[in-house]
This record gives sequence, structure tokens and C-alpha cells, in this order.
Amino acid sequence: MKPVSTQSPERPALLPVRIDAKLCRRDGLCAMVCPLSIIGRAEDGLAVAEPAMAGRCIRCGHCVAVCPAGALSLGEADGWENAGPGEPIRKELCVSLEQAEQLLRTRRSVRLFKPEPPDRELLVRLLDDTQWAASGHNARPVAFCVHHGREAVSRVAEETAQWMRLESERSPELAARFHLPGLLRALARGRDLICRSAPCLVVAHAPETGITPREDALTALTYLEIAAHAAGLGACWAGFVTIAAARHEPLLRALGVPEGHAMCGGLMLGRPALRYARIPPRPRAAITWAATRKEV
Repeated sequence: MKPVSTQSPERPALLPVRIDAKLCRRDGLCAMVCPLSIIGRAEDGLAVAEPAMAGRCIRCGHCVAVCPAGALSLGEADGWENAGPGEPIRKELCVSLEQAEQLLRTRRSVRLFKPEPPDRELLVRLLDDTQWAASGHNARPVAFCVHHGREAVSRVAEETAQWMRLESERSPELAARFHLPGLLRALARGRDLICRSAPCLVVAHAPETGITPREDALTALTYLEIAAHAAGLGACWAGFVTIAAARHEPLLRALGVPEGHAMCGGLMLGRPALRYARIPPRPRAAITWAATRKEV
């Protein structure tokens, strides 16, 4: 690997990555894993971050994660309260494949909730966990708006129903495809099939333009869904709200989505009213193996 110059002492604040020369083992792991080749090695093997490349750093943390000595750290940035060398991985908390499979296979789309909303501290913890979800170029454009309590969620359901009424008049064909008349009749009878009388609704929104804002939001919501399941919460994707928000500006504003952002998805959350005892069957994955040159 070609050596690069050492850090300039006049510009240390410009480097998001900080390297402790006393802890560095000079093994080159950080230089190998850096996706943008910002980190190199000095002639003595010391890891160095090139000041001229500092602006390219996306703060992915690969260098921090791979260093066994904790010699690298990320500098502070807006919204980053946990900058530094990172936490050591606790091997006693690592799950087996069988444990991970059970967690994934026991996930249900819960539509019957207990009335009490999830604890706010728990919600903050789960939403913080989504920050470790994949994000295009590590841009992390996703933000959340939490509607906490059945009263708050019912207001969202009613505004969604208002779009359904308008859409039923404007486009009967689309209304029939989404079963809007039946949903409205159920709501009029006191049965909420839009938000399922959930005690909490989490809305993920992101800028309308960017690298992969929608994909990032859906990935973050999937993290939230799995983490919520592990915490004993049930979740269900708010499909009708998402569809309506893309077509009804008043709902978008009622959801708390700021100007220039789009609602990318939402999850209804709460304690499941029922306990599930078995894992239902599923078909095998549809897989096609791409042919290798030898097989062609």
C-alpha cells in the first residue's frame, strides 16, 4: 500500500477521523476497510488520515469498527452525542442464527393492540437503534414524527378518511381498488381499519431529493419493526396513511412532515392484545443462481 503523508498539525479539526498513534498497532486494517481510501499508512505503518481527503469522509465508522485497539475515533458532529472510539462488541450478546431466525419468523403484522401507548423512553431507544441501519452514502436523511396515544393516532385516521371520501368522489375506480367505501363504513361504525386503533404511530419522512432517501427510510422502519418485536411490541405498516399522504397535502401537514420532505412510510406500534404461539409456514424463497462462465 502506498504511504501517504501524516496528518497536518495545523488542521486536525478538519479530520473527522482521529488516530491515536500510541494505540495504533500498525496492522493496516483501517486503511483496508475505508470505502473512500481516506486512511492510508505512513512509512512506519502508522494509520494516517490525509487532510486533503477529509471532506470526502462519510463517517461510516468502518475504521472505528475494525480496529481492535480502539485507536481510531470519530470527531463530534451535529446530532452526534456518541462520537469517539465506539463501544467494544460484547460477545455474550451475540445471537445464533437459530435465535435470529426465530426473531424474524415470529414477527407478525399486529392489528390488535392494548390501549396503552409504548413508553416514550423505549420508543427513543428503538428509534436510536435505527441509526445503525444502512443508508446510501451514509447520508442518514431520515427523521421521525411520533403520534403518541390513541387520540393522536385517531386524528391521523380521520384525516386519512377525509382523503378517502374525496377520492371516492373523484376516482371511484381507485376507491374500489383500495376498498375505500368499506373502510369508511367501518370507521363510521366505530371500527378503525385505517390505523387499527393503535396507541402509537411512527412516521418516517425524508427530503424529496437525495441519494436514496426513500430506501433509507424504509430500511430504518424495518429496523424499527424488528427492534420493536424484540422489545415485546407489535407493529403494522400504515399503508393507507402512506398512500393518502402522497395525495393529500392536509394529511401530510397533520402528520408533521415538513416542507420539502415526503412521508416514506409509517408503523403502528403498541403492545399486542393477543399472544402468538406458533410460526406459520411460508413458501421457500424464489432463487435463481446466475450462471458462472464455466457453466455457460
